[in-house]
Amino acid sequence: MNELAKLFLKEKPFQALLAVDELDPAYASLVARRIDSTFAYTTIIISEMERAGLLKSRPEGRVRYLKLTESGQRAAEALKNLRAVLEYSSTHWKRLELIEALVASAEGSADLPLQAGPLRRDLALLKGLDGDLSRLAEDLDRRVCSLLASH
Repeated sequence: MNELAKLFLKEKPFQALLAVDELDPAYASLVARRIDSTFAYTTIIISEMERAGLLKSRPEGRVRYLKLTESGQRAAEALKNLRAVLEYSSTHWKRLELIEALVASAEGSADLPLQAGPLRRDLALLKGLDGDLSRLAEDLDRRVCSLLASH
């Protein structure tokens, strides 16, 4: 793995690049506050990004203003997309866990038929997704149908 990949697989550099993208104006102490990091560590991150050609700095008095280069803008956009995908996936997994808990609490309950409709509707949405999440949602839906049949 190259040095740039190692850099962005850490939380603070990831956040720092996005902070430079989102702040106007952006400068090291503001980025450090935004990402809850020390000024010293933030300046190290910024220097590495500048060496990699992701941002340019412009000193003005005691302040060093930061601006993403075209490569930095592309990297920030890719990181935003990655964050969105991960957050989206996490939301769906949490939803499946909640549905599993609801199914477990509804087993043997007289309210099962009333709860099954909304649970199956939510499971249908999750079954439309790709991968393990879809497979687990299908398994859980079969379990709900089996509970309804035995009710």
